[in-house]
Amino acid sequence: MSLLLALLAAAAAPKPGELKTFRDWTVGCDNGRACQAVGLMPETDAEATTMSIRRGAEPGAAPQLSIDPPEAKAHAVSVGGRLFELEEGPDASLRPRDAAGFIKALLDAGEAALVDRQGKRLAALSPAGASAALLYMDEQQGRLGTVTALARPGSKPATAVPRSPALPVVRQPALSSRPARTLGKARVRQLLGREATVCEYANELSIEGGRLDARHSLVLASHPCGNGAYNFMYSAWIVDEAGRARPATFDPTGGGAADPLANAGWDAKARRLSTFFKGRGLGDCGSGDHFAWDGTRFRLVHAEAMGECRGSIDYITTWRAEVR
Repeated sequence: MSLLLALLAAAAAPKPGELKTFRDWTVGCDNGRACQAVGLMPETDAEATTMSIRRGAEPGAAPQLSIDPPEAKAHAVSVGGRLFELEEGPDASLRPRDAAGFIKALLDAGEAALVDRQGKRLAALSPAGASAALLYMDEQQGRLGTVTALARPGSKPATAVPRSPALPVVRQPALSSRPARTLGKARVRQLLGREATVCEYANELSIEGGRLDARHSLVLASHPCGNGAYNFMYSAWIVDEAGRARPATFDPTGGGAADPLANAGWDAKARRLSTFFKGRGLGDCGSGDHFAWDGTRFRLVHAEAMGECRGSIDYITTWRAEVR
């Protein structure tokens, strides 16, 4: 029976989508076939900026485009000599009606740039790899050869695009109004064992957490040792009503959601435990995971990643689940 349960658990384990990089673009999709392609900063141009193209899996889903704006106010994007005006607002986003024309121009262009109202160039956008990235997106969403495809359209109708798969459901137990159980610092240091020492990048032991359900509470403690310059480690325990503590267990993610947890935090209002591993101090690469408690373990409900350290903090979603 234990072997059967282990096999069932392995079969149900989340499988976040992989990221693919094509020259200056990286792309990925989640388990619901929603996809995102990110234009990165070219390694040879420190004055360039980044952009993202998102698209849901539904046959009629329209691409959504956003651009990381430079400090100076941008008015439009110049692509192969054509100007596409940006919407008014704090973010540099293209008007939805211009999306199809912009993407077609981008795929055919040798260069693109953000410009101000006088046409002055503010920051470059790289088209290199955009065609391959959007072709990959079309393929993952089953759009190749349909009228909805971005990179390789055809005559097949939108109805030929497959429906998006159903997302997994995580059911949360009811939340009790009783105060959460916690652990004192002495007990946490005992649980941490030899980790509870002073070392480089040490931070003072801190404890947080909250009520998970009628029978369980979360205790999340920072490690006083074993940290890095921008990744600080935490351990999590589940505490029952008698004050007994056991290590929290998590869905395997491939993104580092194991003890210790990187840059962890508990959002009591949303009832989410989050982790964020930085690939470097700028935070423009790494992975983030968000978990919900199901009464037994923490289940992965959202995962995002950026595998390229090239200027974009617009991480790509690789896994989603519904929480009920």
